[in-house]
Amino acid sequence: MRAEEIMLELMKINSYSKRENEMAQFLLKEIKKYGHDVEMEISDVMNVVVNGGEKVVVATHMDTINREMETRVENGRIYGRGASDAKASIASILLFLEKAKQLNFSIAFLSDEEEDAKGSRFYLNKHKPEMAIVMEPTSLKVCNHQAGSIEAFFEVRSEETHGSFCGSVIDKTFEMIKELQELEYWKKGKYFESCFTIQEIKSINPYYLNPKTCNGRFEIRLLPEQNAADVAGKIEEIVEKYGHIEFRERWNGFKIDENEEIIKMAENACKMSGIPFSLDGMPSWTDAIIFNEHGVKCIIFGPGELKHAHTMNEFIRVEEIEKAAEFLVALNNTISN
Repeated sequence: MRAEEIMLELMKINSYSKRENEMAQFLLKEIKKYGHDVEMEISDVMNVVVNGGEKVVVATHMDTINREMETRVENGRIYGRGASDAKASIASILLFLEKAKQLNFSIAFLSDEEEDAKGSRFYLNKHKPEMAIVMEPTSLKVCNHQAGSIEAFFEVRSEETHGSFCGSVIDKTFEMIKELQELEYWKKGKYFESCFTIQEIKSINPYYLNPKTCNGRFEIRLLPEQNAADVAGKIEEIVEKYGHIEFRERWNGFKIDENEEIIKMAENACKMSGIPFSLDGMPSWTDAIIFNEHGVKCIIFGPGELKHAHTMNEFIRVEEIEKAAEFLVALNNTISN
């Protein structure tokens, strides 16, 4: 099965963020064999770009998180690091390119998505597409809602005291978290809800005492209509009562109208490839946010389940790779028509 063969080749390649060179070289060599106009664009990051039509670009990212996982195949699924995020999308593009005679859209394999988004910024400084499909794991649903996000590190401070005394910095941290959880921003949206999630918390105490600091990290998901700067301002006001906060990221989400041309193209491509068409929302940060910032009408679509990405159970169904490739064939025909 060609889709499985391509996917397993990709799974052999380590392409951690900022270390995508091996993947980029592989893609460059492979796509040249298919006879397409492909080049590597290099600054402090590298992208691989396949030149086609200028109006639409299909983009995905080459990098993965840096976590050791075993690759295995079970019951039509391929498990391992980057299986769905986003090597399945790369595999579907390669499967499409292998068969395509003429390209009516361009393709961009971007770097650094998992860390600093330098790849998408570099690409958009050089290229000016009108529309984009960013390929990420969406279970083959077309996402026209993109969540905003805030990521921050915090430190709660207190006096270090003997362990027999009541109250500690950890108690203060829980008090702060409760206050943050009770803010009015957390609500249901059309496709997902906004939420506040503690992803890391740490306080070292090798002695019988109440420690003086508690550190952690939280992630906030925002609805497309919510303003990240406004929410971050209120978060900072609360955290600074307890200690200190440092924001790593603050991004607004977006949504595009159901009547936009790129959605109509995707709907036609779904129908032509036998994929049930449905709109949805992408609850995680993607390069689509950078495309939107540059005025590009953008949707998110691709094979794989986001829920399992980055986990030890990350996997992709081979049939989804094939379906996504059929979608790209249909999209190519739709644009030519």
